Formats: sequence, C-alpha cells, structure tokens
Amino acid sequence: MSNVIEKKTFCGICESSCGLIATVEANEVVDLRPDPDHPATRGFACSKGVQFHHVVADPDRVLYPMRRLPDGRFERSTWQSAFDDIGNRLRAIQRTHGNSSIGVLWGNPIAWNYASSIATMGFAAALETKHHYSSASIDVNNYWAAAHIMYGATGVNPLPDFAATDFALIIGANPVVSHGSLVTTGHIREVLLDIPARGGRVVVVDPRRTETAKLFEHTPIRPGADPWLLGAMLRVMFKENLIDWSTVAVQTRGIATLRDLTLHFDLDRAALETGIAAEKITEIARAMATAPRACAYGRCGTSLGQYSTLTKFLLDTLSVVTGNFDTRGGMVFGDPMVDIEGFAELIGVSGRGRWRTRVDGLPEINGQVPLATIATEIMTPGQGQLRALITTSSNFVTSGPGSAESAAALESLDLMVSLDPYITETSKHAHWVLPPALWLEREQMPCFTQAQSTVPNAQWVAPVVPARGEARDDWWIVDQIARQIGIVPSPVPGAQLLGRLGIRFTPAFAVDLLTRIGPYGDLFGLRRGGINRGKLMAHQGAIALRDSCPTGVLRKKIHTHDKRIHLDSAEMLAETRRLVAAQQTNTEFPLRLFSIREFRSHNSWLHNVPKLMAGQRRCRAMINPTDAETAGVHDRDEVAISSPWGRIVVPIEVNEEVSPGSVGLTQGWGHSGGWSIATAAGGASYNDLTPVDPDLIDRPSGNAYFNGIPVAVAAQ
Repeated sequence: MSNVIEKKTFCGICESSCGLIATVEANEVVDLRPDPDHPATRGFACSKGVQFHHVVADPDRVLYPMRRLPDGRFERSTWQSAFDDIGNRLRAIQRTHGNSSIGVLWGNPIAWNYASSIATMGFAAALETKHHYSSASIDVNNYWAAAHIMYGATGVNPLPDFAATDFALIIGANPVVSHGSLVTTGHIREVLLDIPARGGRVVVVDPRRTETAKLFEHTPIRPGADPWLLGAMLRVMFKENLIDWSTVAVQTRGIATLRDLTLHFDLDRAALETGIAAEKITEIARAMATAPRACAYGRCGTSLGQYSTLTKFLLDTLSVVTGNFDTRGGMVFGDPMVDIEGFAELIGVSGRGRWRTRVDGLPEINGQVPLATIATEIMTPGQGQLRALITTSSNFVTSGPGSAESAAALESLDLMVSLDPYITETSKHAHWVLPPALWLEREQMPCFTQAQSTVPNAQWVAPVVPARGEARDDWWIVDQIARQIGIVPSPVPGAQLLGRLGIRFTPAFAVDLLTRIGPYGDLFGLRRGGINRGKLMAHQGAIALRDSCPTGVLRKKIHTHDKRIHLDSAEMLAETRRLVAAQQTNTEFPLRLFSIREFRSHNSWLHNVPKLMAGQRRCRAMINPTDAETAGVHDRDEVAISSPWGRIVVPIEVNEEVSPGSVGLTQGWGHSGGWSIATAAGGASYNDLTPVDPDLIDRPSGNAYFNGIPVAVAAQ
C-alpha cells in the first residue's frame, strides 16, 4: 500500500497566500503544486512557493538550539540549556536596567504566521518596552500612517478593484512579479491584461520597464519623484474641474485644504523632478478623472522613498476626488474572515504618535519604532538603552537600512536571541539561534493577507508534516522565554493577571474566538453554516465567503469620528512644503538608485534553494546606455556604486530597460553565515548604500529611505 498522500494548504512565503496541494511521502513533502480549487488564486502559484519544501529539507537549516561560542562558531545545545541561559541573562538585565532595555524585532515572514505575530507583539506589549521593531518600517508603515491620517485607524487598507476597473494607474509596483502586495488578486497578470482587452487602460509608472510595464503603457519616472507626479495630477484635476464634487461632499472633509496643498505642485517643476513631460502628466490626470471606473495603486517603489507617507496620501486621494472610492472598479475594502485589525484597534495596539523613540524622537506606529534607529538605540548610553534583543525570522542586517551600522551594533548587546532557520548575516551575531518550525510544519491561517484579498475567503490548515529535528513553533519558543521573566506574551488587557493565576490562552484559541464571533463565525453553534477553526481545519482547501469585496461600506470601515475621509492634514501640508524646499540635484552623486524585484527572490529569502538559484543568478545593477557611456562603464563590468553613506562593487548590465538618470540594483544579496549556497552566490548589500539618519527617513511613518538614493557609478 502506498503511503503517498495529498494535503491542501497555502503558501506562507508572501501575502498572496496562494492555495497549494502538498504531496507527502513518509512524512516528507516531495512536491508542491497550485490548488486549482482555491477561490482566490484559482490554480496559480509562483516558482518560489512550489520550491519551499526544499527550504524545509535544507541541509544548512538550523534544527537544534545553537549556542554561539567565543570564537564565533556555533555548537548544538538543548532547549533546557537555552531557556536557562536566556532566562538568567534576561533577569539580570531586568534587575539592573528594567524592561525598557529589552527589545523585540520581527521580520517579514511573521506577518504570515498568525501565532508568532500574536506572541511576538504580545511579548513587546507585556514588557511595555519602546524597543519594538519590525520589517513594517522598511516598506509598509507609510500605508499605516496615511490610513491613520485619512481614515482614522492604521489598519484601514483600500484595495484596487482591478477585475472591474476601466483605468488602472500602477506606480512603483510590479504585480506580474510580486503577484500583488497589499492586494491579493489571483492570476493578477490575466486580470490586468483583461482591462485593455475590454477597452480600458493600464498605465505603469516605473524607473524600469519592468515585467508589468512591458505588457502595458509604460511611463518612466525618476526614482523618488512619485509625490511630484501625484501632486501635479491632483493640481490638474482641480484646475480643470475634474473633481467628482457630489461624491466628495458625501465622503470627505477638507477638500478646500487639499486644493490649497496641490498649489505647491507646479507642473513645470513636477516635469523637471519626474522626467515626465507636463503634457503627459496632464493627459494621465485627465484620463483617470474621466474614466468610468478608475483606481490608483502603488507599492514598494512608492513606499521606499523619502516622502512615502505623503506619496500614499496623494495616491489614495486621486481615487477619492475622482469618485472612485468604495465603488466597484475603484478602491474597495477587504472582507476578512476575522477582523484582526479591528480587534487591534479595539484593544489599543493600533495607533500612531503616542510616544517617541528615546534618542531620535521619532513617532511609534502600532507600538513599533523605525528599524533605522536600532543601531543608535544600542550604542547610545542612558536609561532605556537597548541591551537585549529577541528577533524572529528577521535578517535585518541585510534587509534593513544601514547594514554596516546594524551589524557593528549587534556585537555590543548583552544578549541576542534569534529564532531563525539559518545562520544568517543577522543571526550570526546572536548568542543563541533557536530553530522555528516552518510553514509546512505548523498550523496556519492567513492572518494578514485575508484582509487584502479581492475574493474574500477563509482557510485554516493543520501542519502538513511534522517539524524536523527539534524545531518548534515560534509562538511556543517566545512563550517559553516569556515564562522565564514572568510575563504572558499578550497585548490583551487582563492577560498578565490571568497568567499569574496560571491561565494562558494559546494564539489558536484567541483567533478562533475572534473568528467565531465575527461576521462569518458560527457564534458557538448559534449561526448555521458559520465557520470556526475546527471546521476550517477539517475542510480541504479554502472556502469562498463571497465573489468580490463589498461596496457601499465606507462608514463601516473607517474610524474617523465623523465617518468621513479626512483630506485636511496639516502634517501632509508640512511634508509637501518640505518636499518643495528640498534640493534634488547633487553633482557628486548625479544618478538615483532604486531596487529591483526578481521572479525567484523574496528579498534575502530563498537564496539557498538550488533550483531558485539556477542559471548563475547573482547580484547585479542595471544602467541606461547613456549613463553608462558618461560613467565610462560597459556591460558586465564590475563597477563601484557610491552614495553619501557607503560604497559597493557589483557587476552591471547596460540596457534600455532602465530610464536615464537611474540605477537599478537587486536587493537582498551579500550573504555570509551558515547558508552555503547563498554565501557562495556573493554580491553586495543594497543597504550598505542607505542612510539611517532620522532626518532623511520618512518622518510621519519612520519608513526607511531606499528608493531615490543619490549615487555615482564608476569603473572599478
């Protein structure tokens, strides 16, 4: 009798959460393929997700608690020894310096790991520490800051309804490769191609003729100039009376203030800053305003600039003033199976600017502070100096700003603990590396991405295979560390009191409770057909909740006191004035750097999978032939790329995909540590070129400044 079985699950690499079917033999996954019955992704999965079982079986993977020795090598230890040593060190730090000296940092994979995200954020909340860092301040906090300004809560995220639109403006995003970030639309390439097929338009604004731009109308832009384009488009709309005044009157507050803000965006200056002719800016603005249905979407390109919150504010405002908000074919709101964001708002986890960082005085968002500040917080003495750090699935030395500063600072910590499947550029600095179970080995539900799906659905899956070695669930590891210092890793009021009584609720129990009392829940048996954790785990695959996101729900979804979208932001006016006053030219560093997204990469993830590294993949830069000639460099040369903050050497490709004045660079390379294939691939870290100066990162959100970095290219 064959012991080969199939189990339905979903991908835990990125927010697309594509449905998958795992083929399991002898408790090992031997194959992953797309699930054709998944209501959202409908038989699609990218090359990354279907290779993840090779990460699970990777011989370089950390499978046992590992202690760092004085010479930097790691040796295998036991869970008991790890928790005893970590507990002793944390208690000593608590006694001498208090909880404020202990920090928590989590990476991108935790956003798709509901149990770990609850435990990790709960650990920081229970400590009441201001040292709570995450990958959100790399590329998404501008979304939450703009949402707080416009909609009254950080968790509100309107989605572009690509499937029904007539005009899609896509700026700084490459959804053909990313498959949609902060919006999940199955078969997004085909959905986008259907727009011009039915007579509509897709305009892609990007410094590079990306995989997405090649399929549609491409408008090149200078990296970092996105707010100039968006502000100028709004000015055209006001000047030519292309505003949907009746809808604006019902949905918004502060339209007159917004109109005054747009007066700062001189069209000729915008053309100079963006490299887009004033006539083209005007044409795009008119086309969006007059389309029957339109939406505007931007992602990492617009989230990595120096003024990223202003960019997101202007981007959403385009849909608002043209009457394309909360309407089919415009921007719509997700309909999740469990409203985790709403619950976070209720218990006070969500919010902005309630306190500021110790050294640089930067505002928190959702209880977290900018990753760009971590080196300063470690190295600056005084009350609250960061002395102990618990990290979960974060390689921030590579992915975060100021790689060199971060790596150097970590060596001075009294304690660092990394929950990570590899010895990476970050975890190699830890005193302990503890092995987490990976997503095929743990229970999971799409906690973050369920709110971003344009086809609302519900899924909750059991582990596909047992965890290898002694790997354990991240949430369990965090809980064991929390027990060592007498806290419960939970932000819920009363959790610490219950913990002292010996009562600790698991993340599964808490989220199941929210599911059961939610709009689709079973209300503990009172609602026929309702869902709960047990029912979903017993079901093979995802359950469709509805065919598309609802419309006409604005007043239910936003949290402003008057249930209107607020357009009269003094903070955004101040950011606009700062943008206009900034000097954009730099003769020493005449080019502008931007990051390149690759089909087979997910930042620093997956660089140790042989099939994903096939074809001699490597770190590389791209430059336009005109700029290559000026710099005296040639195709395939090794070149030096310099910024005001660092210098790297990489091979360069010369081609016309990249617009003049720009340099593209692949991100997430320059590995060291214990992952052999990744380290052998070589390359350099993008973030050796990026700043950590608090005056240079996005002020309202603390987002890192990655795109639009001034650089120079020279022959090596």
